[in-house]
Amino acid sequence: MKRSRPAAATVSTRRLEAFTDGVFAIAATLLVLDLTVNDLSRATTDAELWQGLVDMWPAILSFAISFFLLCLLWSIHVRQFEYIIKVDGSMLVLNTVRLFGVVLIPFTTSLDSRFGDLTLGQSLLPLNFFWVVLFGYLLWIRATRPGAGLVDGLTPDETARSRRNALSAVILGALVVLAAPLIGSWAFIAYAFDPVLSRLIGGAPDPQADDASSPSVGGETDPRPE
Repeated sequence: MKRSRPAAATVSTRRLEAFTDGVFAIAATLLVLDLTVNDLSRATTDAELWQGLVDMWPAILSFAISFFLLCLLWSIHVRQFEYIIKVDGSMLVLNTVRLFGVVLIPFTTSLDSRFGDLTLGQSLLPLNFFWVVLFGYLLWIRATRPGAGLVDGLTPDETARSRRNALSAVILGALVVLAAPLIGSWAFIAYAFDPVLSRLIGGAPDPQADDASSPSVGGETDPRPE
């Protein structure tokens, strides 16, 4: 008699969500450590202090970019886990690899602010964010695979559309990596087009469906239906 293959072990998302939220919060907090007043210690007048702050603009810009992109990635994570009800071993691995990229962001942000005039200095931060985006996408693909039973509250059409929407951030991340050596931090503006690209990739919404029930894990903010 042939034995049925045992289902992969799954666990609740509670502890994974708590750990992931903590890592994102710590990484976002550590970003500010690169902004110090050491370079302003020689200022004795308002004009010198202002000039010192102006000279710090590469570090301030790198901090702002990294902070807001981290918050965007965290918000995508939050929206994904409104639908993910269980996680399996593969998802735990993918999330761990994603968080490895998250904790490196303060370091690559420092490199970007201090060595932004070098090609490598301009490239590492975009590559870091692409890493985080890519493994976040793979995590969602794994969670929403047919028959896995790891998500709840999505119709098959919504699931397929959300998978296509999630791909937009990966595409934009790759474009940022390619453009950064040419235009520096301006390349990150590409992420602002995520809602537009998400709609193009995801296709037109079903006119029979309530817009509020259509999730987007790629950058829009549609809530989970009640």
